[in-house]
Amino acid sequence: MSIIINGIPASPGVSVGKVFLYKENEIIINKNNIEDTELEKERLLNGRNISKEQLLAIREKTAKKLGEDKASIFDGHITLLEDEDLFDEVVELIEDEQITAENALEQGLAGYCEMLGCLEDPYLRERAADLKDIGKRWLFNITGTEILDLSNLPKDSVIITKDLTPSDTAQLDLDNVLAFVTEIGGKTAHSSIMARSLEIPAVVGTGEKYSEVKSGDSIIVDALEGVVILNPTEDEIKTYTLKREEFLAEKELLKQLKDKDAVSKDGKKVGAWANIGSPKDIDGVLKNGAQGIGLYRTEFLFMNNDCFPSEDEQFEAYKAVAEALEGKPVTIRTMDIGGDKSLPYMELPKEENPFLGWRALRVCLDRPEILKTQFRALLRASAFGYIKIMLPMIISLTEVRKSRALLKECMEELRNEGIAFDENIQLGIMVETPAVAFRASSFAKECDFFSIGTNDLTQYTLAVDRGNEKISNLYNSYNPAVLQAIKCAIDGAHSENISISMCGEFAGDENATAILFGMGLDAFSMSAISVPRIKRNIMSLDKTQCEALVEKVLSLATAEEVMEEIKNFNSSNYTK
Repeated sequence: MSIIINGIPASPGVSVGKVFLYKENEIIINKNNIEDTELEKERLLNGRNISKEQLLAIREKTAKKLGEDKASIFDGHITLLEDEDLFDEVVELIEDEQITAENALEQGLAGYCEMLGCLEDPYLRERAADLKDIGKRWLFNITGTEILDLSNLPKDSVIITKDLTPSDTAQLDLDNVLAFVTEIGGKTAHSSIMARSLEIPAVVGTGEKYSEVKSGDSIIVDALEGVVILNPTEDEIKTYTLKREEFLAEKELLKQLKDKDAVSKDGKKVGAWANIGSPKDIDGVLKNGAQGIGLYRTEFLFMNNDCFPSEDEQFEAYKAVAEALEGKPVTIRTMDIGGDKSLPYMELPKEENPFLGWRALRVCLDRPEILKTQFRALLRASAFGYIKIMLPMIISLTEVRKSRALLKECMEELRNEGIAFDENIQLGIMVETPAVAFRASSFAKECDFFSIGTNDLTQYTLAVDRGNEKISNLYNSYNPAVLQAIKCAIDGAHSENISISMCGEFAGDENATAILFGMGLDAFSMSAISVPRIKRNIMSLDKTQCEALVEKVLSLATAEEVMEEIKNFNSSNYTK
């Protein structure tokens, strides 16, 4: 008899295969006292060096396979691995207590992780989870315990495990691995994000329900609905094999939309753009038929360096993307460091609430030399394509005015140097704070365009830390307050005749297309793989009907009511 388990659909697809239970080898900690402390310190250092080499190799492989955006995850891991405070504390334990390197490291890691995990600060809590992953690798390498290789699994494997780390996911052999299922995790976990980039089906957060399962058992993963079926019947295998074929056929049909515009049934056109983290992501943008770049996250250029990137380094990165897009819009966000992103060469203060602290444009306006260098590079690159500049984390017009003044300074410098640039380059802002959303018309008077960042706008509007699993159920962009904020931003932009796009995760949510289109969003920007489906959705819609949906939805009281209304609308309006 088959067993049905429900989870969270993290990366779409349907697979029918065989279970591969992934459980890491046990690390044996030698807790005996030792005499040769120098030998143990050498083992500690060697283990760290080996771990760093492994992470660098995984990073390089990930960059080639998924682009710099995803590979940058490992830069933070390497920075944590090289934390000298932790290293010195472990060395002190070895010397004072005369214990083995692995015993001292385990104790040091436990203390650090417990301290960080108890903090309210979401950034530091995330570092605790990363430190556990890195520490485990370090312990494996000190003790000589084999790290299981996920790059060489049996054909048609479906991995079942407690969780997959970014390094695990990056190593998956896509010729043999059909899907993965994890007991913990959510849609925004690193493994889920990487699964979507790899286009491998994944269901996460199923809970511990696999005690009776063994490797080789038959399994079905429906990552469209978030359903896992263990030991399925012949009829279930036939049903889901057909569903998989239909999904793949639909995927092929979507490829036909590559060169088509996103135009609704009643002739309303919107932009279907993609988000990127580096020039290496351009192939995916072009392959999926995106008509522009709605968000180029430049912080990865800063995070992948051991010092601030020079004007020329930045210029080359921006120019490459502008040229590749051949006149299509490329919206480039200025450095967004702070919150959950740090630089190893820049000392950021340890703040109680870094998402509300010294980050993004606040850093750049306090350190204008950083912003001016980036502005000059962007202006120079604008001579090679259609570049738009976007400012993050805005709460006041003073910030916009100061930034525009610095941009004008840079323009004057380049004119005097005889360097060409787009004299009409646009300067816009992210709408990711309630301070902007609810006064959008005032900001629109002094901005050339808006782009809604729903990840932070949802977080700030609802006062919900999106990285906190204890309250993750409260983080919901369908909350009426968030929808009202989005509507205010769109109306405010249009009141002053400027365009408004959305570059947050919500833009790529297929269920949200109708309501965002009905609100008047001018362009959707998302992960490149989501572009064809959003195009398809737009082509199935009528603007007037979507406007009526918006009116009805904004009168509802809860996110659940909103989602039910949208679900009913979508089921009767989309054509497949």
